[in-house]
Amino acid sequence: MPVPEVLRGVAPAKVNLVLEVLGKRGDGYHEIDTILQTLALADEVSITFGTDEGVEVTGPFAAGTPADETNLAWRAARMLADRLGRRERFRISLDKRIPAAGGLGGGASNAATVLRLLQRRWPDASEELLFELAAAVGSDEAFFLHGGTVRARGRGEVVERLMPLARHGVVLFVPFETIELKTARMFAALSEQPFDDGEVAAAFVRKAPAAFAAEDVYNAFERVAFDVFPGLANLSEDLEQRTGRPVRLAGAGPTLYWIGAMTDARAVAAMAVGAACTIIPTETVDSVWQR
Repeated sequence: MPVPEVLRGVAPAKVNLVLEVLGKRGDGYHEIDTILQTLALADEVSITFGTDEGVEVTGPFAAGTPADETNLAWRAARMLADRLGRRERFRISLDKRIPAAGGLGGGASNAATVLRLLQRRWPDASEELLFELAAAVGSDEAFFLHGGTVRARGRGEVVERLMPLARHGVVLFVPFETIELKTARMFAALSEQPFDDGEVAAAFVRKAPAAFAAEDVYNAFERVAFDVFPGLANLSEDLEQRTGRPVRLAGAGPTLYWIGAMTDARAVAAMAVGAACTIIPTETVDSVWQR
């Protein structure tokens, strides 16, 4: 019996170093201007050909990730196969190391990684087609096709590679619970607040900072997150008291994070032990897709 062919890759998590929301668009989305950064924390992704079709989800953070046709990685793969007229049978396996629905981009990263892996098998999948399909699947997928340090505008699909951020330590603080439809609820709450002007992201690009710290993070969602997520304000206060360091919101939350010097990361993680969250030390990384 022939051994099924397998493609393997990693799907990194992300944090938003800057996240500005500029206003509501005519298509129902919001216009954003954001600086994103990939992390060493990553899901493991494999695609096995010539086997039963479907999605398999395992790992410590498998809960909350769909294992059916609604999975973003499966949707991206099927869209690419259909556009190229491929009829191969394949199965996607996701070993989830990134918490689901935490603001860390795990689902979008899975989808982008699957597109990149399939491009290896189907070289007629052009860059233009991958970015078109990435934008059709969601807003962060185009960023993950690049990875590293990236500015994203529009609803997230207009991406620009920036000078890589130097290696930084990052500690993620993941609450034990999240809420349903959290991104939509966050945007709805933010619509009652003043919108941003894009100047914070523009200033980041001008400065191209070599060093970055939690004090430098800007996230528009912090204006509403503590009202939307029960208990998040108390967790943030507890973490800052334990560590003596500021923590900031990751994406649309509810994950909180600290970023700073590599030499401080282990101490920050250790001081946070006992807080009501999962603590994940990691670090920044440049793109895993060197093209």
